[in-house]
Amino acid sequence: MRREENNGEIFRAFQKSFQDLQGGMSLEAFAKKLGMSQALARSYLTGTRFPDTQVLQKISELWGVSVDWLLGRSAFRVKENERMTVREMGLSEKAAVLLQSAHNTGEPEGLNPQLVSAMIENEHFARFMQQIQVYISRAEEVREKLKGADPGMLDFYSYRLRAEKLAVTDVLHDLLNGMAPLPELQEREKAKGVEKPPK
Repeated sequence: MRREENNGEIFRAFQKSFQDLQGGMSLEAFAKKLGMSQALARSYLTGTRFPDTQVLQKISELWGVSVDWLLGRSAFRVKENERMTVREMGLSEKAAVLLQSAHNTGEPEGLNPQLVSAMIENEHFARFMQQIQVYISRAEEVREKLKGADPGMLDFYSYRLRAEKLAVTDVLHDLLNGMAPLPELQEREKAKGVEKPPK
């Protein structure tokens, strides 16, 4: 019984992947590109047939996707992305180990690889990271300027750093709204004049 359930999941996953590959192509153009009859392509699209291993391999090679992605076993559409190394991604070894541990065991608690992915994919993430980099470089500048500086300048530098922190918070606000939009609350904030001024 369990095997039949697994087969059903694989059939549905393949059907969805196959439909994704078709995209906006007509059935005729899609079948032609695949080198198969329209009837066979239609049967895969509707889930009435399942391809053998040779056809799966041919589709994989033709479209540059992994067989595991076609069968729903991997979220990585492109084979090379699945095997991407830590060095290629620019992650430290510690960061990679923490992400792998969180993925495999759920520890450390609170580090969620799916959430990390969602943040990176968010349109505001790059700006968020840039703003953090600006804050860090300002903090380093302030640290240097405070060495032997007039104590009266302390308030000035403290204000500059607070302004940079607020800029990080503004971008974080955009990032969070992009990840978990709450249009009702955002409209209410606009009505009350709480929304940030336009950039």
